Parts: sequence; C-alpha cells; structure tokens
Amino acid sequence: MKYLLISFVALVFSSCSPVATYPPIEIDTAVSFSNSSYEPVPTILVTTIEYAHDHYGGIENVVYNLPKGMSSETYDIVTSRVAKSKPLENAGEQAYHITELRVRGLKAEADIVFPRAGGGNETATLYLSKSFTNPWRVNRERIWLIPVAQAPAPNYVAPEHTAIVDTE
Repeated sequence: MKYLLISFVALVFSSCSPVATYPPIEIDTAVSFSNSSYEPVPTILVTTIEYAHDHYGGIENVVYNLPKGMSSETYDIVTSRVAKSKPLENAGEQAYHITELRVRGLKAEADIVFPRAGGGNETATLYLSKSFTNPWRVNRERIWLIPVAQAPAPNYVAPEHTAIVDTE
C-alpha cells in the first residue's frame, strides 16, 4: 500500500509540471496558459545565465538577452536575481543570448549564444534538471563548434510607464 501511495504522489507531481517553449511554438490555447514570469522559467533562466557567466566568462557585468516572447516582468525577475546584470538594450553589445528555452517537466534545455574569448560568439546547449530534493542545475553542456557570425538582436521590451499629467 505504501508503494502505491508513493507512486500516486509522484504521478500527481509530475503530471502538473509545466511545459513551455520560448519562443512559443505551442498552439494558442497552450500559450494562453503559459507565462514566462511563472516558475520555473525565471529560475531556469537565472541558472543558465549564471552558468554561462561562470564557465564561459567573456564579460565582467552580466548583460543578457532572453528569447522572443519573454515579458518585461520576466526580465525584471532575472535582473533582480543575477548580481550586476542588465538586459541587452543595444545591438552590438557583448551579451549572453538565450535564444531558445524548452521546459518539459523536471528537465529543460537552453540554447545560448555567448562571447568567445578570441572575439565573436559561440553557441551551446545546456541541459538542466531538477528533482524533488535538488534545485535546478546544469547536468551537461554541448558547445557547438560553429561560430556565430552575428549575435541576435535585443528582444527586451521596456515596460510601459504611465505619466501623471497635470491638466490644470
């Protein structure tokens, strides 16, 4: 009976795991239930950026670019969690570009373009996972030995600020 209960609990937790891809490729119904600022997406993005900064180096202050479809709220969450970081706002600036993110339950893959030590950029795929007792972490990486001619354009869209205007 104990094993049946453990199996049931594991099934319930794993069936509630989010599935998301950025840039979005799912049908409109799936996209409407997905929000890039909902966990675990921000945590996976932070883990990916910190791993890239620690292992690939290249830039002192962290400048990052997230996949298309990420909200300004997601950028705010990532900026607050990564020390000395800011979103990429100007094309041509050195940055870590997460070009695609795939989340499938307790596993995720992130494609990232990063500055190369000798100049230019390279691409890597980071494979991440999480368990019920361990946080998100990078299990392995695959560096693609194909140089990237041009870094991706910035995807950051600043939040709209409303101004108070005195009409008197």
